[in-house]
Amino acid sequence: MGGVIMTKTELKHNAKKKELVDTAEKLFLEKGYEETSIEDILKATALSKGGFYHYFKSKDEILAESISNFAERLLKELEPIIEDPKLNALEKLNRFMERKVASQKQKKEMITYLVMLMQSDFVLYKYCMIIVQKYIDPFARIIEQGVKEGIFNVEFPRETADILLRAVSSLPQSMFFQEYIEDKTKSLKYKASMEEIMARTLGIDSKRIKVF
Repeated sequence: MGGVIMTKTELKHNAKKKELVDTAEKLFLEKGYEETSIEDILKATALSKGGFYHYFKSKDEILAESISNFAERLLKELEPIIEDPKLNALEKLNRFMERKVASQKQKKEMITYLVMLMQSDFVLYKYCMIIVQKYIDPFARIIEQGVKEGIFNVEFPRETADILLRAVSSLPQSMFFQEYIEDKTKSLKYKASMEEIMARTLGIDSKRIKVF
């Protein structure tokens, strides 16, 4: 079966919506979310206020779209790993948590984006919420596979996936996150601590888990 064919109007609508999100994203990165106003976005896109509200109800909504798109890009890179029948659950988990994206450019993009998120508690909350929503199903499937294979000792896979994802996605909220990014020694300590938490939760040796 072929894909859905969009009309010219739908294509134009989607293109303009993407332009708005891309522009807002750049402004959020440059000025910070709190300091970026809808007027800034309108000025950068030459769009009227009525035109903006045709696509988004608020700045919060455009932020949610931006974070959702960011999460989707990363998830798309992980789909081949999640669906690979040759990998056992532990191999999938390690690759899933390492976020093995396609290029160094994408890794740099992720760090830049996370640094931007640190600037606002509201943005961090949105980020954590959307990341969990996007990743919980594939992550739970990996844990369920591990239970069936006898690798993980978990009674409630989906709930476990939820808790672990919230722990990982909330890392940017740490007051030491900037140091974690810049200091290799502290980065390794964070990594080891997260691996220990995940290993104990899943019932395996921490040396078998690789995070980031």
